[in-house]
Amino acid sequence: MNGKRLSFFIAYALLTPLMLLAQYVYLGSTTGLDLGAVLACSAGWLVPVPASWLAGFGIGLIQDVFVGRTLGFCALSLSLVAMVTSWVRRFLNPRMPFAACIAAMVSTGIGDCVSYAVLRLSKIQLAWEFFLRGILPYSLIWAFALIIPVNLMVNGLSGIIAMIWPDNREKGSV
Repeated sequence: MNGKRLSFFIAYALLTPLMLLAQYVYLGSTTGLDLGAVLACSAGWLVPVPASWLAGFGIGLIQDVFVGRTLGFCALSLSLVAMVTSWVRRFLNPRMPFAACIAAMVSTGIGDCVSYAVLRLSKIQLAWEFFLRGILPYSLIWAFALIIPVNLMVNGLSGIIAMIWPDNREKGSV
């Protein structure tokens, strides 16, 4: 693992609790806002496939611990979101305007649908109409609106971390 990729992991580990704190304390119950999913989309967009799965799982695990949910539910869901974002990124031109937004919307929608299916299979009653009208549209809108600022924030923080902890290969060592 190179220093740049490690700096992304450190940035996600630092930003996840801060963004979840902002989501649950400062923003309260803003409809459909899931900053963990936006962070997982960012991990899928900025980090290659196997590492994005690990980053999404880590973000979800931190969210599970932070919120007090069953360990692994958000971790598996957000690892799927990160992997789908990485997969969708291969079909889009990264320099295309709103490419990250499109990938975030697709992966968040798939992640929400899979989470809904898991909840229904677990015999948890959640009305399909409520999911379609009250959860999914807002989740997609927030993912579309926040993916670019989150990517910029992660890139900036990982750049600062990379300057503090430089890659050994850049110094000329073999």
